[in-house]
Amino acid sequence: MRGFQELLLPVFHPVYGIPYVPAASLKGATKAWARQDGASKSEINRLLGELDKGVGCIQILDAFPKAPCLSVDMANPQWTWENNRVKYQPVPHALLSMKEPELVIGLVRTHRGKQQEQTDDLETVKTWLENALTAGIGSRVSAGYGRTQPQAALDHSSSHSFKMWTQGMYGANHPTRENNYQGKVEFRISGVRGVLRYWFRTVALGLYDVNTCQTFETDLFGGLSKEGSVKIGINLTKQEVSTNTSPHFYEGSILLESKYENHLLLVENVLKLLSNIAGVGRGSRRPLHLNNRRMRGCHWELDNLKFAFDKNEWQEFLKSLVNSFKKVRQPTVPANINPGNDRNRYQDIFNSEAKIFLVPSLHQKHPERVNNWSNDGSKQQVLGEALNLLYSSPSFKGGEKAVGNPLVGGKLEIPSFVIIKSIFPSSGHPYQVVTIFGVNHPQRDNFVRALPNNSIQVWPLSTINN
Repeated sequence: MRGFQELLLPVFHPVYGIPYVPAASLKGATKAWARQDGASKSEINRLLGELDKGVGCIQILDAFPKAPCLSVDMANPQWTWENNRVKYQPVPHALLSMKEPELVIGLVRTHRGKQQEQTDDLETVKTWLENALTAGIGSRVSAGYGRTQPQAALDHSSSHSFKMWTQGMYGANHPTRENNYQGKVEFRISGVRGVLRYWFRTVALGLYDVNTCQTFETDLFGGLSKEGSVKIGINLTKQEVSTNTSPHFYEGSILLESKYENHLLLVENVLKLLSNIAGVGRGSRRPLHLNNRRMRGCHWELDNLKFAFDKNEWQEFLKSLVNSFKKVRQPTVPANINPGNDRNRYQDIFNSEAKIFLVPSLHQKHPERVNNWSNDGSKQQVLGEALNLLYSSPSFKGGEKAVGNPLVGGKLEIPSFVIIKSIFPSSGHPYQVVTIFGVNHPQRDNFVRALPNNSIQVWPLSTINN
């Protein structure tokens, strides 16, 4: 069986030693698309050939990049299944990939076809191949690799426009003390896919036993040797790389696709949850702000997916979220798993020991309205009410010079047990969504008790009067 790192490597030509896409891979993907599109077996075999009967009317050649395109990439699973738990244990794997290559793919007429049909045959195979490349080829399609510019290729799809202000996403060249914290910023589709999987597990482990959750996750998002039912694509239309004291900006759309309508609905709901409860990339558990003279956190918004400061709207969404899971797979008896401690951090779960609050933040500034991050980025009008509270005491997180409490606000390499997301609804006042995991711990319970009295609790659903 091929290992994880081996699956990540590009293919190098055995003679020329350069990266390429083998003709066999292109032909296999083209045949698969043609079958999916309803072409008959006889027509596919006539055009592309058979193993025992030789070439068809059209031959597909190896594909080579037109220019150097090898790039050092990074696969970095943050959470790993271990002894029936999902443990926070980043395992970075440096790898080579072809970054945005322009490929030359040859299609050749053979002696098999009738001369008067050759042009039509060539056009048919070209169309099949173009559609196959749109759907994606290779072992990491579900992670966003191996596709041309994402376009809907499956039966059910939806597109969601977004804007993001962030401290950054990074691949192989991430900020370190050695490079003076000047890493190479890049928007990573694997980062979006990773947090979608994370929040999927957050819901699923509150509904299912461990084995069912693992199988369910693989069915949707795929595994090393299995294609998932859901594909994720990103179309970036704008990006502005900034400095350590102001945020990077991205604008574009997220394409979700699935073979099944109920699978698409489930992942759409997970995306809605994510966009209203957390960020993406570094600092995903904090609103965007300045701390210790460097940007921290993430703020992002999806068009028409910002909830109002309204208990009923939130509760109805959370019910629909849970129901979208139940419509795909009936609940079982979930395991009793806690989020761990300051030494071993485990997957957060929406169960009776998690709470979600809506905290009013009336005077908070949207990132677009912050003119000078160096001067204003650490002020309360940027932090918001909930983050200001978290930083107000070393019993929670503490400010720049405080050690803080890792059992509440986390620490380096220990994700926070408190997640805060700023919301700026189209109507009504700004607020922050505060999610606390493991509230049965007395120190986290102290943070819950310190939240403003006018906060609204929306989770757990079973403890709230509708």
